Amino acid sequence: MSKYTDLYTNEKYLNRKELSRALNTTFVDSFWKEQEEYRKQFRYELPICLINRTPLYVTLTQSINDRIAMFENKIDNTLRLYRGLDEAAKYEVRKNAFYPWLRSIAVYEGVQISDISIRALLNGTYREDAPEHTPVIHYLHTLDHYLAEDQRLLQPDDNFLADAFTYLLGVPELTKFYREEGPSSYRPISLINGYDYDKAPVRDIEPMMDNLFGMLKGTDKLLINSLTALFYVSYIQPFDNLNYPLAILLAKDVYAGSSSGISAFMLPFEGILSDHAIMESIKECKKDGDLTYFILGSLNFMNRLLDNLKDQIQQARITQYKGEYKTLSPEEEKRAEEIAPAPVAPAPEPVEEPIKEPITEEKAEESAPAVFEEPAPEEPKPQVIEKKEPKNALKPSGFITPEEMMMEQPSVPGYRFGVPSNTLSDKEVKEYVRYLLETNPSLNRKQANFLANHCTPGRYYTIQQYKSFCRCAYETARTSMDHLASEGYYEKLQVKNKFVYRPATKGEKK
Repeated sequence: MSKYTDLYTNEKYLNRKELSRALNTTFVDSFWKEQEEYRKQFRYELPICLINRTPLYVTLTQSINDRIAMFENKIDNTLRLYRGLDEAAKYEVRKNAFYPWLRSIAVYEGVQISDISIRALLNGTYREDAPEHTPVIHYLHTLDHYLAEDQRLLQPDDNFLADAFTYLLGVPELTKFYREEGPSSYRPISLINGYDYDKAPVRDIEPMMDNLFGMLKGTDKLLINSLTALFYVSYIQPFDNLNYPLAILLAKDVYAGSSSGISAFMLPFEGILSDHAIMESIKECKKDGDLTYFILGSLNFMNRLLDNLKDQIQQARITQYKGEYKTLSPEEEKRAEEIAPAPVAPAPEPVEEPIKEPITEEKAEESAPAVFEEPAPEEPKPQVIEKKEPKNALKPSGFITPEEMMMEQPSVPGYRFGVPSNTLSDKEVKEYVRYLLETNPSLNRKQANFLANHCTPGRYYTIQQYKSFCRCAYETARTSMDHLASEGYYEKLQVKNKFVYRPATKGEKK
């Protein structure tokens, strides 16, 4: 094995064009032939082929195998950290991780959706009536479905694809499955030698998919199988629509067969098929069936995304641990003092007596006491009167009085994944205000600002709170709160002789 073979196969795995660029010459026939002869020794044939019947394979040298194994360990360590989070921390990780994923799905499906609408979806504050956003919304619901703790994963086969297809379409049952229309002849594909189909002919879809499912039943080479499923479904496009989301979900489900389980649906596969370098590697795969270009390109792309995901998990862990600390109540502090063991006084350390020096006349004068001055009388200290609680002041833990219910409480945006989210950050409040003003022109900025800061499900807000928050007249506050209620953001209720407003708990306006 020459140094070129080791460098341009084991380390970089270059194609012919990249090899020519690396050697700075167009005469690379002998070098390329040497690469091909070396790679053939480590070729692993896959039981699937391209549409033009060219067999697919991967090159698994010891160096490439080690690289894949190291990446699998990195995936397992990251997902293990994720599984150790509580549900609230998992929610925060998902909210941050899902944003670029939903953006990628919108690009795949040609959906025009703003960034602020995606944020609203993740915060549980989405209120738009926009049917064109449906593919993105259903993809988010599908991820929630498969990430549920009680969800029993299906085997990576046509049953799983049918289940995922149902959720992506948002229908109770499918009326059709595989595509029934498509190309019937070859057509030239740009930048590819020879001819190929732009998608699989209808007659070849089912046998090609059956071969793929047969390969995915193997328990070894999970990462290779997972990325192969992503490539193959997006390549032959067996469905009329939603081929890319289905390919991504199948890739996640394949890896879920490992010890990672359902947490494998947190793997960042979504952006792979939109990366320019990976699209170039797919063209190389189509030339001679070498899937190694796509596998290694995907690992390079996912490495950064996996680092970002791990950072988000670590940050969520810190927040989770901080939440486990709380301030003790006076009763708890008193109880802790009573049961705490009495401190043991340390043994006195021996004190060495200083050596007395003979007193001379000069020292006697220095040590003579000064003229006696009567100390000023101390000012009387103010008496602190402790306010004692009446004996019946104790209330059951978790009980909220009507007075406390009317007090200002920190707000949260809503519920997702079955867990109440944390308080909206200043940035999220600004985004929500902007979202409200864009999606509902009948709101003014003060109304939107109050709503963004007072939207905790289950809490009650008053006209006086609006008056104090917005610094306006009482009548203005009353009409503003009534307007927010009429728009479906609040539910107006009467408690004794005053009206209160409770945030609507549904995801859409009434």
